[in-house]
Amino acid sequence: MKNILLFIKSKAFFIHSMLILLVLFTLFFIIIQYLKFYTKHGEFTLVPDFSNQSVTDLTKFIKDKDVSYIIIDSVFDPKEKKGIVLRQEPKANSKVKYNRTIYLYITAMVAPQIIMPKLIDRSERQAKFIIQTHGLKVGKIEEKPSHCDGCVIFQSIKGIEIKAGDPVKKGTVINLIIGKKDLYFNTSADSISDYDE
Repeated sequence: MKNILLFIKSKAFFIHSMLILLVLFTLFFIIIQYLKFYTKHGEFTLVPDFSNQSVTDLTKFIKDKDVSYIIIDSVFDPKEKKGIVLRQEPKANSKVKYNRTIYLYITAMVAPQIIMPKLIDRSERQAKFIIQTHGLKVGKIEEKPSHCDGCVIFQSIKGIEIKAGDPVKKGTVINLIIGKKDLYFNTSADSISDYDE
């Protein structure tokens, strides 16, 4: 124990301690400098504006931009051109570190399919509401004689009947035929008159 205390008080212990601290400090400094270089600490690039860029041109677009990208979602919008960037995160002109990944939302290339809802026997107003809430479009509406007054008696796409439960693409135009009682009774009356003659 006495020898240990003497060694701690000695000049040799002091020199060794200083050398160890110097080595540790030097290693710590080298590691910090390396991390700054590796992560490019304090260096930034501006996020490019991906708006309305075509999916097919993205690789060429970011060639000299110091960022990468990933498409994380596609959204169907019949009003927009297919396969273009709608939104991005982070936003354009934001400061980010080099090689930052930019997350993109694009318009779907193909309209998703949905199940055709049942419109037969619904009122015209209800049918229009159902069509719109399902991402479809209201097309041509005709009236034909029927005992069912004001209700849908036929639903079609380009004149071809589409039944409830059939697959249909979002954005498709649905045409309706609405029944009218007065037309039905007038037609029946005309038929009776013709018969009486």
